[in-house]
Amino acid sequence: MKIDDRVYGEKTIEEDVLIELIESNPVQRLKSISQSGPQPFFIDKRLMTRFEHSLGVMILLREHGASLEEQIAGLLHDVPHTAFSHLVDFAFDNEDHDYHDNFLEEVVMGSEIPEILRKHGLDVDYILDEDSFGLLERDSPDLCADRIDYFLRDSKAYGGWDVGEFVDALDTEEGMFVLTDKDVAVEYGLKFIEADENWWANPRESALNKVFGQVINEALEKEIIEEEDLFGTDEELLEVLKNSENDLIQEKLDALEGGFEIVVGADNPDFTVYPKPRFVDPPVIANQSICKASDFSEKLETRIKEHRNEVESGYSIKLK
Repeated sequence: MKIDDRVYGEKTIEEDVLIELIESNPVQRLKSISQSGPQPFFIDKRLMTRFEHSLGVMILLREHGASLEEQIAGLLHDVPHTAFSHLVDFAFDNEDHDYHDNFLEEVVMGSEIPEILRKHGLDVDYILDEDSFGLLERDSPDLCADRIDYFLRDSKAYGGWDVGEFVDALDTEEGMFVLTDKDVAVEYGLKFIEADENWWANPRESALNKVFGQVINEALEKEIIEEEDLFGTDEELLEVLKNSENDLIQEKLDALEGGFEIVVGADNPDFTVYPKPRFVDPPVIANQSICKASDFSEKLETRIKEHRNEVESGYSIKLK
């Protein structure tokens, strides 16, 4: 199987188990799940799918010598995402943005994936336990394959940034991702914060998530949809919502589709939204030891503190 990836270039996948998993229904469903939630449907139509990101995580792990099991875990890590990705975290006021993590085992075990894994002699429980894999997932502010890939991918696709120097400086040491150049590591940390300000924690996109989350919540409470409907595709769920006769849902959808604007810091806000602050302080190899990028940059250290404080304080928003 040939994969032409926008970040890592053309890659060839030869392992039957990976090909079968990529072609499985749960992984193929990710082609219809937006990485950035409802944003492509209401703001600027930019679309990055969970499928592309999942392949990217698998490739990144593969490029850095991860085991087959960890590559598989990377490929499958977003399978339990609901329609519109983290949107349900806003619907349920889940500040950790990890609603989907609670469904990894349930969604995977109810699919053809376990049979594929067992056919190839692989331990299903081991692969589903993300704690088994230190390259795939790590707590912020460390680097991990998931965090690295969505930063590189969004930066190239949306920001037009040249991410080549970041890719070239990536390495692994002591079972974790590191950068081999301290200047690149500092720039990586600063650019990551810029990406969070521009996209992931942007007040307007956060407001969109909040309002659309209210739509989802209303639809669930009025039994217009059930929880299982969240595990369909973006377009399927949006179609049900648009066809509902619920006045509140239609009012909010009309407001969003009308090209809504916001006022941040209004005295009489409609709501306050609390995005998840995203930042990294990349480990870097220096003088034969592992340091943090902020050890070499007071600017990065300050930016991390200021950004985290700003986002965690929330945005008081008035819709226009």
